[in-house]
Amino acid sequence: MGRGKIEIKMIENESNRRVTFSKRKGGLFKKARELSVLCEAEVALIVFSGTGKPEEFASSSMKNILERYKSCTGMGILDYQDQMLSEMARIKRENEILHAELRYMMGEDLDSSNLNDITHLEKHLDDVWTHVRKRKDKLMDSRLELQKKKTGLEEQIHNQLNENIAYYHRARMEEEDNQQSYCNYAFYQLERPSSPLNTPPSASEFRLQPNQPNLKDSGY
Repeated sequence: MGRGKIEIKMIENESNRRVTFSKRKGGLFKKARELSVLCEAEVALIVFSGTGKPEEFASSSMKNILERYKSCTGMGILDYQDQMLSEMARIKRENEILHAELRYMMGEDLDSSNLNDITHLEKHLDDVWTHVRKRKDKLMDSRLELQKKKTGLEEQIHNQLNENIAYYHRARMEEEDNQQSYCNYAFYQLERPSSPLNTPPSASEFRLQPNQPNLKDSGY
């Protein structure tokens, strides 16, 4: 998976900013050196740090490269130096302003601030606090909603489990009742008197009657 796009903005922490400047400057000078070697090009770089300190790289002689640049553009070396000094001063002023604003937002160096500055800072902090509060409330509402859904799901599972247990008990009781009814019926069948139709005939029922002729005398 590819790396996400990194937002390019000023690094707030001064120590981290210095470390990043040193690493990026080294990488930039390395690329310039490779370009000069691979393409037989004359390369000159001038970089001003946040403190206004100039850093430079030249593949041969910085002076010769600048003279060559001057001859190509028609700009004198003094004009170029003045332009670089002016740019350096501008960067330095911007850096000082950024540091002052950062200290101001952190509530530092307020002794020289007037009433309007303090009022403006107070309003800014109120706006920041309102934004932070809204974000916090939104996160808490989202967490509460998630907790409600989780609780509702747990209650649903609990109720379903209770219904399953109740159904099992009802089925078990019905089965036991059916078994008891069958046993009672079988016991009743064994204990009730026999039917006359099922009673075997007695010997007296086969005794000869007096008015019957003697079978022997009849020639049988």
